[in-house]
Amino acid sequence: MNQESYLRWISSLEKGGKILEDSQREAKQSLEKIGFPKKSAEKWRYTNLNRLENILKLPINTSKESLILKINSEVLNENYKLPNGIEKINNDELIAYLSNQTILNTSYENFLTNLNHATNHKIIALKIKSDKMINLEIVIKNLKQHLTPSKILILVEKNAKLDILQIIQGSSSSSHSNLIEIYLDENSKVNHSFIAIGSELSSLLGTVSIKQEENSSYSLSSFQQGWYLSHIDQNIFQVKGNAKSTIKSLTISQKDQQLATHSYIKFNGPNGSVKQVNKSIIEDNSQSIFNGLIDVPKIAQKTNASQLSKNLLLSEKGRVHTSPQLKIVADDVKCNHGATISQLEEEQIFYLNSRGINRNEANLLLIKGFCKEIIDNFPINSTKWSHLSKYLKKNK
Repeated sequence: MNQESYLRWISSLEKGGKILEDSQREAKQSLEKIGFPKKSAEKWRYTNLNRLENILKLPINTSKESLILKINSEVLNENYKLPNGIEKINNDELIAYLSNQTILNTSYENFLTNLNHATNHKIIALKIKSDKMINLEIVIKNLKQHLTPSKILILVEKNAKLDILQIIQGSSSSSHSNLIEIYLDENSKVNHSFIAIGSELSSLLGTVSIKQEENSSYSLSSFQQGWYLSHIDQNIFQVKGNAKSTIKSLTISQKDQQLATHSYIKFNGPNGSVKQVNKSIIEDNSQSIFNGLIDVPKIAQKTNASQLSKNLLLSEKGRVHTSPQLKIVADDVKCNHGATISQLEEEQIFYLNSRGINRNEANLLLIKGFCKEIIDNFPINSTKWSHLSKYLKKNK
């Protein structure tokens, strides 16, 4: 996208209301400064930028009907009344928070975050009260041939527990810009299931940003499939260490789809831990991209971190780009990382054939086994959102 067209697109964006006005203005300025992504940037090296450019050509969806909120299985309408234990963040708190842009304070150089802030017309901002336990479900629908921006902010107070199921649906050349930010106070716990299923040339630009205080626990189970182009950032920041983080992700790419996951995890204190497993299945002429960095500065002594990228290549034309990375300055840590690329093993298929299982069923069993570590973390009711029940169906 040439600079003139890019700047013209930025200037054409409509204002998102008084509360969002300042953050939107700053985001536009940042977009102008960093420019449209280039292949020279590692983060966009393998991305088809023509597909990204086509997203910016879509009209912005400002409809409030694109987002459905459920709390403890009850659907809430626009003027919803929240149950005990959860409340809306008031306007003053929200404006103060938005002036800080993002949890990680890196939005000035982050294209996806700034794109969301610049286009977004609505934000869901909730606070989970201390010592409470809440089940929250958020469904984000698409609008045909539109770009649908959405932002979710959740503050989880001390000793609170949140189970959140986030669904993003895409079809008919639709696109999403989604940003979810979760702040975990001391001794809080969040189980986050992120399911993104697209089809028919749909695209997804998503960001998950997490900030953890001491003795908090955050677990992310992520699944994405069916997107013509997807680019998801997973960012975790342990403010003082002494926190636990778990990320388990599964990506399935088919046809000529291009699905990317980029993660950045930083410890800012000792005794933190993270376990990350990213799995991908690559079929046909598709591409899977994983780029993960675990940052362990000198202050983060006694960190325990592991990062593994496992890829199952089911086609000779499919491509895998994987780069797990560790940046370690601290000298008293236990950290490891690795990557594997494999195919279905003929010996395993032969063994199943010898037990009366035909080749197609044997292939499916092996693929299910590859996925099991990830999908077992999803709630049972998440299966209703997937047309790939062969991957998400649980055996109880």
